[in-house]
Amino acid sequence: MKHHQLEAFYQVMLTGSVSQAARNMGRTQPTVSMAIGALETDLQTQLFDRTAGRMRPRAEAVILFERLRPVMEQMEDIRSSFSQMDGIALPQVSIISANNVGTHLIPACIAPLAAPRSPVRLMNGSAARIVADMEGQLRDIAVADEGAGVELAESPLYEVEAFRVPVYALFRKGLAGDPGPVMTAATLRAHAVYSLYREHVVGQRTAHLVGETTFEFQNFFPMACHALNTGAIALVDRITCTTVAALAGRTLDPDWRPLEEKIHALYYLMRPKFRARSEAADACHNAIRAALKAQSDPG
Repeated sequence: MKHHQLEAFYQVMLTGSVSQAARNMGRTQPTVSMAIGALETDLQTQLFDRTAGRMRPRAEAVILFERLRPVMEQMEDIRSSFSQMDGIALPQVSIISANNVGTHLIPACIAPLAAPRSPVRLMNGSAARIVADMEGQLRDIAVADEGAGVELAESPLYEVEAFRVPVYALFRKGLAGDPGPVMTAATLRAHAVYSLYREHVVGQRTAHLVGETTFEFQNFFPMACHALNTGAIALVDRITCTTVAALAGRTLDPDWRPLEEKIHALYYLMRPKFRARSEAADACHNAIRAALKAQSDPG
C-alpha cells in the first residue's frame, strides 16, 4: 500500500465524492479512481460497490476508514505544526485525552498552570491514537478511556495508572420524583434511558438497564445533554455529572444518583518513559491525577 492510495481512499470516505476528493488532493478524478483500484488490488478486497457512476463504501471500507483515520489526523496535525512553527510559541506541555475528560475536568485543573507564552496544548483522540502517541513519546501526558474494550497495562514505553469512576443516573431535577440515595432498576424502567453504544465497554455493562435503543451515543457529554433536554435518563460516569453541572447546570438543571448496582468506567493516566520531563509537565500530571482520584471510587 502506498501513501497516495491511502490518501485517495481517505479523501473519498471523508467527502463522499471522488471528484471532491480529487479537488482536495489537487489530482484528477481518474487518478484518484486508479489509486483506489490499486489499493483494492493490494488488499485483495473490494472496498466500494460501483453502480451508476457512484461509489458506495462496503463494510470493509468503513473498517479501514476507522483504522486509518487516527493516522491521517496525526499526519495532518504534523503538517499543520510544521507549517506554523515560525514565530509561534511552542507548547510548554502537550496533553492528549479522551473527549469526556478533555471537555472540562482536565482544562479546569490545568488552567492555573498554563503560561501565556508557553501554553499547555490539550488535544482529544481515540484510545488507539492516544496509545500510539504514548508509544511514540509524542505527548507529555495522556488520559485514555476504555472505549471499545481497551485494556492498558504497564508498558516499557509508558507508565499507566487506572482510575475506577462510578456510573450514575443523570436526569433533570424532579423527573424521577424523590429517587432516594440510589437509582433503582425499577425507577429506570419507568423512563427512557440512554447509554453508550453497545461496543463500548460501559455500554455493555449498562445494556441490561436500558430498554429499546433509540439512540446510540459515542460520548457521555452529548448523551447527557440530549437526555436532559428530552426528559430521559442518561447513564454516565461521575466525571460527566460534574462536567454538565459546570458547563450547563443553569440551563439544563441536572440531578444525579449513583446506581443501585455498582457499575464503573475506567480511565488511564499515562506518561511516556523516554520523553524529557519538566516541572510544568510534572505539575500538570499531579493536578490531573488528583482530579481523577477525586472522581474515583475510594480504594
